[in-house]
Amino acid sequence: MWRNTGSYRPRRLFNLHLASLCLVACLAPHAQPADVVVVRPAEWEGAMANWKQHRESQGHTLLELDGRMGKDAIRAAIVNIARQQAEAGQADELKHVLIVGDVGNDPTIHIGTFYYTSTAMVQFGGEHMLASDNPFGDLDNDGIPELAVGRIPANSPAELQRVLDRIVAFETQQDSTSWRRDVHMVAGVGGFGALADSVIEMTTRQFLAQRIPGWSNVSMTHASAQSNYCPDPELFSSTLINRINQGGMLWVYIGHGAVTQLDYLRVEERQIPILTEDQVGKFQAGTRAPIAVFLACYTGAFDAQEDSLAERLILSDNGPIAALAASRVAGPYGLAMLSDGLLTEYFDLPTETLGLAILHAKQCSLQAASKEGNATTDPPPSQLDMVAAIAQALSPADYDLAAERAEHAWQMNLLGDPLLRLPQPSELSVDAPTQASAGEEFEVTGHATLAGQLSVELIHRRGQHRPDLEHLATDPITIAGRAGMQQRYQSSNDSVILKRSVNLAPPASPLTSRPTSSQIVLTNISTHPDGNTAPATVPFSVTMRVPDDLPRGRYGLRLFLSSPQGWEVGYAEILIKP
Repeated sequence: MWRNTGSYRPRRLFNLHLASLCLVACLAPHAQPADVVVVRPAEWEGAMANWKQHRESQGHTLLELDGRMGKDAIRAAIVNIARQQAEAGQADELKHVLIVGDVGNDPTIHIGTFYYTSTAMVQFGGEHMLASDNPFGDLDNDGIPELAVGRIPANSPAELQRVLDRIVAFETQQDSTSWRRDVHMVAGVGGFGALADSVIEMTTRQFLAQRIPGWSNVSMTHASAQSNYCPDPELFSSTLINRINQGGMLWVYIGHGAVTQLDYLRVEERQIPILTEDQVGKFQAGTRAPIAVFLACYTGAFDAQEDSLAERLILSDNGPIAALAASRVAGPYGLAMLSDGLLTEYFDLPTETLGLAILHAKQCSLQAASKEGNATTDPPPSQLDMVAAIAQALSPADYDLAAERAEHAWQMNLLGDPLLRLPQPSELSVDAPTQASAGEEFEVTGHATLAGQLSVELIHRRGQHRPDLEHLATDPITIAGRAGMQQRYQSSNDSVILKRSVNLAPPASPLTSRPTSSQIVLTNISTHPDGNTAPATVPFSVTMRVPDDLPRGRYGLRLFLSSPQGWEVGYAEILIKP
């Protein structure tokens, strides 16, 4: 099932010599130390010209290696580059490695990968060997990478150029409309039994509600006919594809997977595929393409005899712009730990490139795994405690959760450009009441740093109980019942109760002071410089009226500003009383 990469080994001594020659040739012209190593077939250099110019215009310095030298020599060359930089007082300059080429048996166009031995996931039926590009970025061979690594598994220069041109178009577009805040979740069924599945679903939903900022717009599509988030089963795949085609920051699948497809939606005796390789051509995301994260088995098996689903998607003309996916059997615990670190890097810090976000998430997971059992290690958040407890309960006696964490950090590979920029919003400062009554008007005021269209939405909080959906008659068999499921699905994903929009004119001049202490910064993402002088801001005031029949409870205020210069976001909560 897996491609044979053994043909590289007999050439090792020759390739190490070739690596040293390539290293000298590549280092000589650079006045600045390289922060990126690109490994590609020599004949494909022309296909990368536009992308190289784009990266260099961003300030990156690229050093290129010939992929023909083989994986061991490539890794040795990368280690030598980092060592020489350190000796020249340029430590930590090298940050990214891009591997260009698929895994295979033709050394002129294919670049091999490495394998770790599994001791954890093998107990759940997984293979003994885990395919991983991690060693290309592991400079000291301790299993913890120091460099961000990504692979574009192209099989021809034309295919490579299409992928790279998409990346450049994605990063240079000026579309700052509301798709920028969207996160699309798709969940399969765990198959551990009704009780365990319900606990896993609840825990995952709460985990996401806590970890994904309130200013984002999250859709959920669940392959369980009993869930409010399950559409008409006959429309399940098309609904999923339409979500991606709408565009978004992230598209995340949680569930079972195989090399070329995802799990099934099970209805009575039928099994309806969630997504298969044959549907890749239906994606039309264009330059709004999200980053795909597959929290599933095998979907990123880039060393399989046939291209994996993740490979097919990123190599297509309109699929996701990049994918993070597992090469072998994966488990909920290891995936949850890694995804928690990824969400931290994406939303809380944030991090400049996708490769660095994944690198830091892996480092966090691997370092925590190496310290497992150390009393000085900070405990994980409560939701992760629940995930760990479920994992331990479903695992064999004396099962090593730390080993599972490590194996997921190794086998979750980035298929795409590690230099992919992660566009981030700037912040809105807002003053809003903490409570209001049904039928009452209230003001949302504040300042923006951009001119454009501002929308203010009163929304149901993520995971909030929706009694307004209980009257819908649903079943997966009859036409009327399926129509009810589709209506329930659409209503469950439509959290907006009330929306008001205003156009903000450009600021007149810079202010001489920051917003007052009564104004609330709604996100922890800031583009404002430190000091006493704040950038020019645009004041706004939006009147909202609470619907008369809105039930008592806590709701959200979500703000989004779209501008040709970027976008700004905000979130606060408000208690609605009778």
